[in-house]
Amino acid sequence: MSRKIFKNHRLLFILVIILFTLSGSINILTANGVQEKKEEIEITVAVFKGPSGIAATKLLGDNFQPGFNTKVNYIILGSPMEAVAKMTSGEVDAVFLPVNMAAKLYTKGPRFKLAAVSGLGSLYMVSTDNSIKNWFDLRGKTIYLTGKGATPDYLLRYLLLENGLNPAEDVKLDFSAQAPQIAQLMIAGRAETSFIPQPFVLQIETNSNVAKTVLDPQKELLRIRGGKQAFPFTAFAISPKLYENRPEAAASLIEALEKSITWTLENPKEASQIIENYGIMSAVIAKKAIPVSGIEFVSAAEAKESVEDFLKMMLDLDPVSVGGNLPDEGFYFSK
Repeated sequence: MSRKIFKNHRLLFILVIILFTLSGSINILTANGVQEKKEEIEITVAVFKGPSGIAATKLLGDNFQPGFNTKVNYIILGSPMEAVAKMTSGEVDAVFLPVNMAAKLYTKGPRFKLAAVSGLGSLYMVSTDNSIKNWFDLRGKTIYLTGKGATPDYLLRYLLLENGLNPAEDVKLDFSAQAPQIAQLMIAGRAETSFIPQPFVLQIETNSNVAKTVLDPQKELLRIRGGKQAFPFTAFAISPKLYENRPEAAASLIEALEKSITWTLENPKEASQIIENYGIMSAVIAKKAIPVSGIEFVSAAEAKESVEDFLKMMLDLDPVSVGGNLPDEGFYFSK
């Protein structure tokens, strides 16, 4: 008789497990003691090829899952512009992108919040002309850079104006090539001056006998505006679907990002192979890029002051760059 009861209990237990699995949901006890059922949701994290993708190395390598009945899918895209339509349509829920673009997508919709800063400024002025000693010496130069209307464009125009140059008249800004192509032009001696991020600076200086870093915009920006650290360059932003429906999963993902950055900086050899496996950049370049690309974790709360100052700078230069207005307090995600 006892054996029969045991068998029935075991069958009941298996049935419960099957029903739980099929339901795809979890029960959460609310403050009132009521069981609230939460369905499993899927979110997509977009990672980009290039330096900004380095921060996500461990997330990708481990296929990190935040729990709380939230499944994460990772996709690799070529540039932030590819993600904008996907963010607007709800296809992407977490993304690495320029800080001003994150602000714009908050003020103009779809209300993505800043979860953390994952990269600080790593842009430099590189030239084969060793007569360039200060920013005014750029007068009359053709400067190669990427992304008209992107962060490098706005930042360079601001620094030129602050140093007495008119970006529209005193220099020629050439946006005809992407960073890898600009690096090759510099190495081949077909371009004299470029405003370019790491690791391409390292690539140019390693392969050219004459090109070198002549100006540091991070230092110049600190001189002009003050502050304690390089300007915030890359934001990790999250969607309402994530921070409203699964704030616990959002917090878990942000914590994992911080650990990913720490691990990557401490283990460049292992990290570089993961980076290559996901097509972000070659392992050879990644290993050299990891220490110099400004990869750093700063929580939204800690980054707030520097982010606000950087966005104000861009707002004064061109209101369109941040969506017409500075984002309100809601822009900064808090756990």
